[in-house]
Amino acid sequence: MSKRKQFTIEEKANVIFRLKKGEKKSDIANELGVGHFAISNIWKARDKIEQEFQNEKLSVKKLRNCTHTDLDNVLLRWFKNQRNLCIPINGPILQQKANELAEGLGKHNFNCSTGWIQRFRARHNFVFSTISGESNSVNTEITQNWLEKVWPKLREGYTDDQIYNADETGLFYRILPNRTLKFKGEKCSGGKMSKERLTVLVSASMTGKKMKLIIIGKSRNPRCFKNINSDCLPVTYEYNSKAWMTAELWSKILLIGI
Repeated sequence: MSKRKQFTIEEKANVIFRLKKGEKKSDIANELGVGHFAISNIWKARDKIEQEFQNEKLSVKKLRNCTHTDLDNVLLRWFKNQRNLCIPINGPILQQKANELAEGLGKHNFNCSTGWIQRFRARHNFVFSTISGESNSVNTEITQNWLEKVWPKLREGYTDDQIYNADETGLFYRILPNRTLKFKGEKCSGGKMSKERLTVLVSASMTGKKMKLIIIGKSRNPRCFKNINSDCLPVTYEYNSKAWMTAELWSKILLIGI
């Protein structure tokens, strides 16, 4: 019979993290010397446990005065806009956006750490919550009104073939899967995930005509392009030090075409 064990909030949070990575409840239970029901109960209460764990982490950290007030204000305003649009935001997204906004504010040496994000969250009382339901779905009457009255005026003078929809996405091209096959009973652990990324701009017209993919990397002359004519590539390659879409690059795409 498995012995009863009292877990700390940190130990519970670690169990939840391992379960989310794909480890089996039975493997974790055997390793910790507890019954399967103990692990199941932790999983059932994961939302409450994660919240308590985050609060505990923030409470033990002494909040320092904000040294980048302008960035703090701009990031907070951006966050409010995204939540008004019901867009989910997590820590890594917030961290990346902070770096982008800092670059736009001329803070070229700023590198947003997880600690900075934790203090930002604490200052503005952000908490994690599970998204549920569709209570904030778009009002169909508003969208219909926009399509009937606003859209026709916006597209005056343009054919369907001249109207494009574009969006950018990050491509973590060196990241490995977070799940794997393993022998039964084998302890499964991995290394640090690669954060090397490219930005990809995908665009297509209303008639289905696709633009050449635009890839933004960090290197001006990647080794893999050695002795290759860039005009022969199936994509258009651009670069900057952050591998981000910038205002200058976007203007080039819109006004000049690449």
